[in-house]
Amino acid sequence: MRGARIRMAIGALLIALILFGQDLVGIATAAGRIDPALRAVTAPANVIVVLDFTPENFHNERLRRYGVFAGRDKTVNRVRLRQVTAENLTALSRLVWVARIEKAP
Repeated sequence: MRGARIRMAIGALLIALILFGQDLVGIATAAGRIDPALRAVTAPANVIVVLDFTPENFHNERLRRYGVFAGRDKTVNRVRLRQVTAENLTALSRLVWVARIEKAP
């Protein structure tokens, strides 16, 4: 009986990790992704989102939720977003597949 409860608990933990693990890692590592110049921003900012891979349509569509898409910055894996609010900047930094967020010149 006790073994069955332990297996159920382990199973529930694995399901929770599958469902929420990526979000938890994103929250834990978000501060390291934001350029220090953007940490105290209160007004909408223009940013460059750097990815460690070539983005596909899914990634581009997802990034458009956080600001106005303004093209690429020199390479295909550097996406320019304009008018990113402070709340969206925080949410953007929690995406695990975003390598870093830089302030746009």
